[in-house]
Amino acid sequence: MALARPLWAAALLLLLAGLAQGEVVIEQAARKIDISSSTAREQERLVLRNDGAEAKASVVLCERSSLLDQAALLEVAPEGGSAKLPWTPAAALSGSPADVSCREYKLPAPLAAGGKTTLLSVAVYTHVLRPEPAEVSQRDVQRVVFRGGARLMSPYKVESQATEIHLGRVSEAPTFTNVQPVKRSTDTLTYGPYTDTPPFTSEPITVHYENNQPFAHVTDLEREVEVSHWGNVYFEERYSLRHAGAKVVGEWSRYDIMTRPQEFARASIPALAAVLPAGARSLYYRDAIGNISSSETRHEAERVTVNLQPRYPLFGGWSTKFLFGWSLPLSKAVAKDSRTGRMVLTTQVAPSILDLVVDELTLKVVLPEGASNPVATTELPLSAGPTLETKHTYLDVMGRPVVVLRARNLVSDMTTPVKVEYTYSSLGLLQKPLLLVGAFGLLFVAAIVLNRGGASLVASPSAQAVVKAHAS
Repeated sequence: MALARPLWAAALLLLLAGLAQGEVVIEQAARKIDISSSTAREQERLVLRNDGAEAKASVVLCERSSLLDQAALLEVAPEGGSAKLPWTPAAALSGSPADVSCREYKLPAPLAAGGKTTLLSVAVYTHVLRPEPAEVSQRDVQRVVFRGGARLMSPYKVESQATEIHLGRVSEAPTFTNVQPVKRSTDTLTYGPYTDTPPFTSEPITVHYENNQPFAHVTDLEREVEVSHWGNVYFEERYSLRHAGAKVVGEWSRYDIMTRPQEFARASIPALAAVLPAGARSLYYRDAIGNISSSETRHEAERVTVNLQPRYPLFGGWSTKFLFGWSLPLSKAVAKDSRTGRMVLTTQVAPSILDLVVDELTLKVVLPEGASNPVATTELPLSAGPTLETKHTYLDVMGRPVVVLRARNLVSDMTTPVKVEYTYSSLGLLQKPLLLVGAFGLLFVAAIVLNRGGASLVASPSAQAVVKAHAS
């Protein structure tokens, strides 16, 4: 009887939590979690039903705070629609655990009493796959640990749910938490189906499995875009790249990599793939030593693909620094707004190299000298900015305005563009030519004045006497 009291108390608390959420019920929840790469990618399909007496303008979705803090991407949209739902942080809900955070999403139209709606959620989590063991030899496979929940962390009752975890290609059987019912196929774990799950019920699970994908993490990336109205836009990306997988210790052999790469270079980073806009030209790839010639470029109709090979393959715990640059015709990146007459630069915030996790990114947009009133807009959450700086280059008088934006925790899926509007007159193109003409003109005038004034380099009489004495 004493053991039953805590259970009744917990059930009563969860019942009150459900009533506090206005009797919204998740009729069906289907979760798919892909942990076959260096990030965890989760897709959810939620069928919600309003069992209350009043229409609901918003719904609340929750997740563990530790996991939500690592979300590089988290978007919710109605099924069949492309518009993302706006959200605001939700206050602490009754019955929610201390380590749970919630967001309140506004529906495109109020959910009527007795009505249903289906939401699709997409999330990408970084730094949630931990190598274990943390150190391996060059020949060992890489194993990682993923920690999650067998059930959906929800403030609502869930009538039916299942979670599918995709492990990718594995040669060894994984170890995982046994929360019945659970089923394992070749590369997939399926938890559930579970029925009538009370609010805020998420049974923790741990999956320890083989993952030989390269963990390419960029600790710091500076992306500079320089606009020149003489006809080009110049792009340069400066990378500090680190392999965040299991650290390789002991002997290392390049010969084994060349002869048996499937055995001795399983989780290494042999090359990086980059995608540039069509029309990209004047490509360069350098590090502290100089040009790196081991790269391939393919020009296609809609894009330019580049295969960048570092000087040596990167293993776990190794790092390198390099820069990658190119240019685009001005017309492919900058346009004039016919309504306002202002110039508009459109570019992406994320790096051009694919399959990266970027911890810290700084985007600098260098505008031509004479540009004024720059305004940057983007839907990407920024950690700082936009701020305005000044850069001085050759033949600059006042300096060039630089718009600086900073972001954290980015992945390649984030293709959100940034637009920078500014005012610029075509007469500004004449500044440097007129400056050169004026400088050379002053030089010629000075030469003429000196010549007309009789100024010449003539030796003094004493100096001439010394020369004659030495000659004799």
